[in-house]
Amino acid sequence: MSRIQVRDGFLVLMAALWCADESGVLPIFLLAAAVHECGHLFVIRLSGGTVHALCLTACGAVLRCSLPPSPFSRAAICLAGPAASFALTALANPLGAYRLAGASALLGLFNLLPVPPLDGGMALRHLADGRFTRLLNEIAGVSVLVLLAGGVLLWKSGFGGWLLLAGLMVAACNPHARA
Repeated sequence: MSRIQVRDGFLVLMAALWCADESGVLPIFLLAAAVHECGHLFVIRLSGGTVHALCLTACGAVLRCSLPPSPFSRAAICLAGPAASFALTALANPLGAYRLAGASALLGLFNLLPVPPLDGGMALRHLADGRFTRLLNEIAGVSVLVLLAGGVLLWKSGFGGWLLLAGLMVAACNPHARA
């Protein structure tokens, strides 16, 4: 990898999360995110792809890379992040690192949502190989609406606004997910 780019939005997001993190889970989530990204990097290299840069944005980590032409290889690269997250969960849980296991499982599950730029949405797009675009956009839109509705319900029930914030960020980072 030739370089790491850090956008201003990422720094603002990290500062806001640091201020809001009363329970000290942000470093744990950042470790889980690093393992997640390493899963992508490993399969990119394994499949013959080349990573040019890691760009940290307000919407998350974005790998700028040259990917193999096969839609199956591209989908495998997308799914390697959640797989690494679940592997970390499986390793951390028996060691008693329950917060790390939970953070990693949550990160892996969230990234499997069928909404680009999340891994599940990107894997579906690669497997569809240009087909079913309208259907995939509708699935993404409904998924974002469900995420937002769930976030509002949790927030109104006193469980915090994290899911709502995540839904707003996913909607803002994906113009196709707007229903």
